[in-house]
Amino acid sequence: MRFGASGKKYLLSGRHRFFSSRFVLLVSIVAGIVALAGIFYFVRKTHDFLPSISSIYKDWNSGEYGTVYEKTGKILAKRPLDGSALALHGFSAYYLYIAQNDPTEARDYLVASITSLRNAWYRVSASEKARIAYVLGKAYYQRGYYYADLAMQYLDYAWKAGLKQDDLQEFRGLSAAMIGDYDAAIPAFIEALAANPSDLLLFTLAKSYAASGNSEKALQYFNEAIRKTGDELLQLRCRYEIGMILIADQRLDAAQAEFSAILEKEPNSADAQYGLGVIYETQGDLVKARAAWRKALRINPVHSGAREKMDL
Repeated sequence: MRFGASGKKYLLSGRHRFFSSRFVLLVSIVAGIVALAGIFYFVRKTHDFLPSISSIYKDWNSGEYGTVYEKTGKILAKRPLDGSALALHGFSAYYLYIAQNDPTEARDYLVASITSLRNAWYRVSASEKARIAYVLGKAYYQRGYYYADLAMQYLDYAWKAGLKQDDLQEFRGLSAAMIGDYDAAIPAFIEALAANPSDLLLFTLAKSYAASGNSEKALQYFNEAIRKTGDELLQLRCRYEIGMILIADQRLDAAQAEFSAILEKEPNSADAQYGLGVIYETQGDLVKARAAWRKALRINPVHSGAREKMDL
């Protein structure tokens, strides 16, 4: 059977195809736009809404530690292993801890600081570790006696790495003294005094010398602290420590003069009454000794030394 010319009208020519090339091109363009929009939305959802590290550094330089803490928290919710965000989160948490008056909130910030900085330690370059060690060491010191060895570990790392911070040696000394390592504490305090002299550092150095058994050096620095400070309470504390050293050296008259000087300034000093009691005890007058300790307890019912002497 032959098809004539009339049969050709049923054949599909370029003009009668179901989808022209122009239509296919249009569909492809639309599909591409949709795909790009999807990719753009995904990228924006996961990245663009997060604060940039550069903006966070600006907040840090402005002292906006609360903002830094909040912004880095958002980044870490998406990228929990981001070393820079972890470090800044830990740094800001420590400074928020320092500024916090509420003990519970302060503790939460301190724990957050330690946790973030410990994680950051393994995710930053070696050049950034000294600063992390410095703040982490101070944070561990703030946790108290049972963390003092960790404080020393990280503060020593920062020191040996050559980090220069005004209070680094002071915190090294405080951490070492807390665990009784006076061979490390005393040189650290001396270096801290050379860089940043203060009455409290003089007092702390004197306490370390006293604890190490060097009474001569202890007396020297307690007396220097008395001369340098304008804080009357610190002066009285120094005089008490001097008095106790003099008792140990059997210089009882000099010790009594120190406690009497305290009572002239502060008649309700439990420490001074306790010290007088120890002098009387050393002299063998237990009646006067117990009378002095009872006075100390009337002033301060929880005075540990007086309670121990009275078997309470």
